[in-house]
Amino acid sequence: MYVHGDQLPEGTVLQGFDLAIIGAGAAGIAMARRLANTSVKVVLLVSGHKHDKGLPNKERQSIYHGTVGKFLEKVDPIFVHRSRLNMYGGTTNHFGFWSRPLDDADYMSRPGYRDAGWLFGADEMKPYYEDAHEFGHFGPFNYDDMPFWERVLYARSFDPMNDDTLEGAIMHAQYEENLHDFQVQFRQELMSAENITVLFNAHVVSLESNDEQDHVTGLNCSTIVDGKAGTAFQVHANKYTLATGGIENVRLLKLSGNLGDNKKGHLGHGFMVHPLLTSSANVYFDQPIASDIRNFFREQQIRFKPPTDPNGDYEHMVAPLVNPEMVFDYLMFNAWGILVPKHETLLKEKIGNFRIILRFGHDNKSAAVNLNWEQVPNEDSYVGLNPEQVDPVFGQPVAHVDWNMREEDKRSAVRALELTRDYLAKRGGQEWEWITDVSGGANDWLYDPHEGALETGDHHMGSLRMSESAEDGIVDINSKMHAVDNLYIAGCGVFPTGGYANPTLTIVALALRLADHLKSVS
Repeated sequence: MYVHGDQLPEGTVLQGFDLAIIGAGAAGIAMARRLANTSVKVVLLVSGHKHDKGLPNKERQSIYHGTVGKFLEKVDPIFVHRSRLNMYGGTTNHFGFWSRPLDDADYMSRPGYRDAGWLFGADEMKPYYEDAHEFGHFGPFNYDDMPFWERVLYARSFDPMNDDTLEGAIMHAQYEENLHDFQVQFRQELMSAENITVLFNAHVVSLESNDEQDHVTGLNCSTIVDGKAGTAFQVHANKYTLATGGIENVRLLKLSGNLGDNKKGHLGHGFMVHPLLTSSANVYFDQPIASDIRNFFREQQIRFKPPTDPNGDYEHMVAPLVNPEMVFDYLMFNAWGILVPKHETLLKEKIGNFRIILRFGHDNKSAAVNLNWEQVPNEDSYVGLNPEQVDPVFGQPVAHVDWNMREEDKRSAVRALELTRDYLAKRGGQEWEWITDVSGGANDWLYDPHEGALETGDHHMGSLRMSESAEDGIVDINSKMHAVDNLYIAGCGVFPTGGYANPTLTIVALALRLADHLKSVS
């Protein structure tokens, strides 16, 4: 059911809910959809409006403006508001749903590189990944079935050789807006579910808790009218889930008296992104690369006809569509190949996980090298508040993000590119032309507008990390805050490690896992 905050009288208290989900991006909408038509009574609080699409209202987006530390100022000074959207659907409105699950190595601690690891492994996540996979209409969940993808892409990765450090892997994307904009894809389901109340123009400005700060008692909310704070109201529920992203989740907790922090002050610390070198190097081969190898690294649109039998096979459709309406009978998405390190390579080299995209030139014998890699958790990277600057709507301190690199991060990038250079040299890559400069220390990089500039991936991880004990993190194995008995966190802020894969598939999988847990304890 859809309800609008604009219709509420001043001072209204909405209550009687089992669960309040704060934020309606990928995580919040995934949770609400999972709980639709169950016995759990849910209110989904949406900062935007039901017709949101594309870009947010500028007044709402102004709340997401903030400040950055000295290093991030050089890399991406507008990172805080550029990389997130304050609207219904959140940042699903400006992404292509690039998807791949975390690798086994991403869940594990890797001695000599990082001690951090997840509290569970790939086996725990597999059924939730399979369900999350349907959100992108990606077809079979079989990323590691390379013979299958070689048939579908009419391609093959480079032939394996002895002592290879890298191997091929598959990524997916969904560019159809009616699918990757979650609020569009699931509009009818959420609107018609009797147990779901979708509350629009509902901005949570703080969380109320008891004197001990171990139990949330309510949410202080407001509408926005003509760019200013409008009607104030409250929402009460038995349990609450923060799902506003890895930056805004922290900001709300800090605005609520550092709610959920531990004795070591970990709230907001350990912030990670996926550093990116879009143009790190060019490689020139001694002869043209075979077309089927180039096909492997070329992004292609895939069209599958789903099986009629749940255990049946997907049929790869290649014939032209005689009737355009037939497109609704198929699953359509994009897929392509990348290069990634083998597990044993990560253990031997003691570096972060990474992925390499190769973009071949028209001459078929040169390729641009694009690198994205894993950061080691860093307590000196954090999300906080800047009390010297307030948002223009509610007058609250804005978010401050101080993102930094460690020597391990620099070494990971350097070794990733060196391993790629050596791997391609064995396959005829006779000349390697550096575009970026990877010399110097952790904070020595080229910056925009240089072609080889360091960039930030828009993935806000680690600021509310999952840990076994309250001394080491913020949430437990079920994403409940250690210090607050009825408050949960959804989103990639809970990631203890980041891997290299774009996080939305994992965000959705964790949201589904959390929804199932809340259903079991409600």
